[in-house]
Amino acid sequence: MLNVRYILEEIKDQYLIDDRPWIIGFSGGKDSSALLQFVWYAIREIPKEKLTKEIHVVCNDTLVENPTVVHWIDKNLDAIERQAIKEKLPIVVAKTTPALDDSFWVNLIGKGYPAPNRFFRWCTERLKINPTTKYIKEQVAKKGEVIILLGTRKDESSNRKKSIERYQISNNRLRRHVELNLAYIFAPIKEVTTNEIWQYLLQAPSPWNGTNRDLITLYRNGTGGDCPLVIDTTTPSCGQSRFGCWVCTVVNRDKSMEALIDNGDEHLEPLLDLRDWLVENRDKDKYRQMKLRDGRPGKGPYNIDTREYLLRRLLEAEKESGESLITSQELKAIQIIWQMDGFYNNVYETYYKVYGQTKTYEMTAKDKLLQEQQNALKDKCLQEGIDPDKMLNLVKNEKDKKLLKKRKNIIKIIDKVIESELA
Repeated sequence: MLNVRYILEEIKDQYLIDDRPWIIGFSGGKDSSALLQFVWYAIREIPKEKLTKEIHVVCNDTLVENPTVVHWIDKNLDAIERQAIKEKLPIVVAKTTPALDDSFWVNLIGKGYPAPNRFFRWCTERLKINPTTKYIKEQVAKKGEVIILLGTRKDESSNRKKSIERYQISNNRLRRHVELNLAYIFAPIKEVTTNEIWQYLLQAPSPWNGTNRDLITLYRNGTGGDCPLVIDTTTPSCGQSRFGCWVCTVVNRDKSMEALIDNGDEHLEPLLDLRDWLVENRDKDKYRQMKLRDGRPGKGPYNIDTREYLLRRLLEAEKESGESLITSQELKAIQIIWQMDGFYNNVYETYYKVYGQTKTYEMTAKDKLLQEQQNALKDKCLQEGIDPDKMLNLVKNEKDKKLLKKRKNIIKIIDKVIESELA
C-alpha cells in the first residue's frame, strides 16, 4: 500500500540536508507528474524561510515530440510556472532543446542520415542527452553539485530495477550519476507500483491546477506511456507504445500515434504516414548514396533527391496537419549543408511549391540597420572597383556558416562562390 506520508517526509528531509539545487526531469507523463506533485506537496510543508535552494523543473523538447503531447506539456509548464510564482516557491521551469547542428531534420534531411534503427540510434544522444546534460553542467558550474530527481521506478522493468540498485550508494537515498561527475540521482518513488501511481494521481489533485483526469484521458487515447527524461545511456529511450518523438523509427509501429488518430486526432495522420515511409524505405539502395559522408565506399546517406523529397513530404505534413514541424533556422541550416555537400537544390523553392509563398516578416529595426549596412558596403565596393553582389554573396555565406558549430568548410564554400562567379 502506498505510504504517501513516508515519501513526503523523505523528500522534506533530503531537501533540508544541504544546499545542492534540485533538477526534476518532467516529461508530462504519469511518473514525472506524480513525482513533481510529491515534491510540491512536500515543500509546501517547509517554512518559507527554509526554502533556500532552487528546484529546476526541466523538460526536454526534441522538437519532434508528438504534437498532442507537446500541447499538453506546454500547458502544464505554463501552469507550473504561474502557480510557483503565486505560492512563492523556489521553482524554476526550463525547457531544453537540441542544438541546431543536432536537430533531427538538420541531420536527416540536411546531412542525409538514414532514419534511426536499433543498431544506428543516432538521435538519442543528439536530441535528448546532450541538451539536458548541458543544462545540468551549467547548474553544476554554478553550485558545485546538483541532485537530479527522476520518476524512475523498479516496477517499470527488471532492467530498470537492476540499474537503480547498481548505482545506489550504500545506506543512502542517492545514487551516483553514471556519466556526470558531481551529479547525484534521487528517486523518491522508485518503490511505487504503476497501480499506486494511478491511484495517487486520481486521489491527489494537481497542485499547479492541472487536471490529472486529462492526463488519464491522454494515456487512454494513446494506449501508451510517457517518454522519460534521458540523461545517460542507461535510461531507456522511447519504444513500444510510449509517447515520444513522432518520427521514431526504432520500432516498426507507433502504436500511440495510431491510437491517438483512432481516438480523434485525425490531423496527425500525415505525420504517421511520413514516419511509416521512413521505416519502410530507409534501407533501400535507390534512396541512398553508395558512399559514406567521408567518401569511403558503402551504403551512405540519403541521396539529394531523397532529401528533397523528404523535405517536401515534411512541409506537406506540416501544412495539412496545422502543426509546426520545422523551424526557419533548420531550413536555413539544411540549405547550407546541401551547398557544402555540393548540391544546388533550393530549400526555399520546395517551400514555395508547398505553401505558394516564402516566409516573410515585417522589416524590424534590426533589418533596417542591416539594409543600411549593405548599402554602405555596396558603395564602398563600387569605390574600390569590387563587384558588390559577389562581396554580399561571400558575406552571406560566411554569416550563414555561423549557424552551425563546425566552420571548417567555410573556405571551401568561399571557393565555390568565387568559382561560380568567375564561370
